[in-house]
Amino acid sequence: MNGYAIIVGIVVLVYLIVYLWLFREDKSVGPAPIPVQPKPRTRPTPPPAAKSTPKPAPPKSADQVFREAFPGVRLKPFASKPFCVRAETCELRDKISGEIQSGFRIDVCGGFEVRQDLEVDLVVTLEDVSEGASQQVYATQERHQDEQTGLFVLRTTVGKVSAPGREDSGWSAVGVVPFANIRAPKSGDRTLRLSCLAVPSFLSGLTIVDERLRSGMLAAATVTFDVRLSRKGYVEQRFARQNAAGLVVCLGFAFAVGIGRERQKSAACVQEWMTTHLSHLKGEEEALIERIRLTMQAAYGMAGEARTDADVICRELLAYDVPGMASQGLKLCVDIVRVDGVVPSAVLPGLKDICRALDLSLQELHLLIDAGAKVRSDDSDQELARLVGLDLAWDPKRIRRHLLDQFMKWNARHPKTAEEREIISRQLEAVARLRNRYL
Repeated sequence: MNGYAIIVGIVVLVYLIVYLWLFREDKSVGPAPIPVQPKPRTRPTPPPAAKSTPKPAPPKSADQVFREAFPGVRLKPFASKPFCVRAETCELRDKISGEIQSGFRIDVCGGFEVRQDLEVDLVVTLEDVSEGASQQVYATQERHQDEQTGLFVLRTTVGKVSAPGREDSGWSAVGVVPFANIRAPKSGDRTLRLSCLAVPSFLSGLTIVDERLRSGMLAAATVTFDVRLSRKGYVEQRFARQNAAGLVVCLGFAFAVGIGRERQKSAACVQEWMTTHLSHLKGEEEALIERIRLTMQAAYGMAGEARTDADVICRELLAYDVPGMASQGLKLCVDIVRVDGVVPSAVLPGLKDICRALDLSLQELHLLIDAGAKVRSDDSDQELARLVGLDLAWDPKRIRRHLLDQFMKWNARHPKTAEEREIISRQLEAVARLRNRYL
């Protein structure tokens, strides 16, 4: 029994010794230290940015929207450059006579837009800007005359233009115009301004002063160009007509004095011619008629009291180059010496001298002597109408247009022979008488 107690005591003792030894070792070692992590290097924090209002994005154009919506569709503009016009002087050959004359040609290029398929015409007008302000340019041919004003206008057809518009196809010809077909204010070196309007065809027939023509235009272009005009302008012609009428009065008195004609009888013939001449100016500008009247009155007062040289007057009258006035001067001389419808043979040498001085044919003199150059019957009116290609049954508007065309046509011609001068004089007198009777 004691032996067992001793063995148990020894086991307990050993157990205690082992326990104490283990507890002591744990205490000497202690818990493992926690590793210290190094602090990361940091950059300095920038100051906060100032607050600003963001700018709104600019609106997109219709082209950008279309390209973003349909990236596979490639757009091609219908015109590569704007509508423009040019005018250049050139030499023209008459197809019938082969004669060379000066003129100008008109070309256009570029494109213009249309909203729908449309028939389009071009309307070309002219102005004279040589003196700063715009002055009118008239036409001498009916095909280039504006219906109401007589101003120059050229119309040509472009044809049908499909939307979105006319594409640029380079320079294309519009037409050529001889300088003989236009009448500027003055001759010599001039500057003309040409305007070309693209308008719907249903508007192109309007007169060029109608506002609807410009309000409906699709495109417009202008160009100025320098020209040299040899023919007298209408301002110069008015001055020449004014002085030429006064010279005819002077010629009548000078011839009467040369043949010993009584002043009282010759004065009555001169006054009758002045009245008739003014009546033939019906339809002209009032200012021009008044200037011609004052000039003739001044010539009447001067030539009736002084002796003048008929040859000098004839040379001055020819220098003004007013169609028909030389024949009017010869007619006045024939009327002065006419007694009871007969021209005495004693004055024929004097009349022939006047005829030669005025560069007229003796045939014209004999026609004046035989017929008296008086037209009073209805049958004679018909003959005059046939002479100028007029139908008296036409309405007044058409008669006015035709007579204006005939006047511009014959007034613009420069005769080279006596026969041509005679023809021109007869045509202008026929036009004047018809205008006086039917307008």
